[in-house]
Amino acid sequence: MYWPLSYGSEVWLYRYFDYRFWWVHAMTVVWIIFSLILYVLEPLVLHRVFGKYAERNPERTFRIMQRAHWILLMLSLFTTAGAVAGSHGWLMIK
Repeated sequence: MYWPLSYGSEVWLYRYFDYRFWWVHAMTVVWIIFSLILYVLEPLVLHRVFGKYAERNPERTFRIMQRAHWILLMLSLFTTAGAVAGSHGWLMIK
């Protein structure tokens, strides 16, 4: 009954430590970045800091936030494209 779960875990563990599956590492990095920003940094630090900074210079604050969102969006899209291509076998490096 537990064999498929065990087999699946071993396959993903093997893939995680294989450089040809770089997109798995990229997904992990993206998840860590988003989790840290959303659940740790934003409630504890960023809300207070950007609130004060936005009162002094709202245009610059908006530009910083917009640039950060674009960078994270591009990183996420690159990772998603790599994951789709990698899971279909298009990016197999020998």
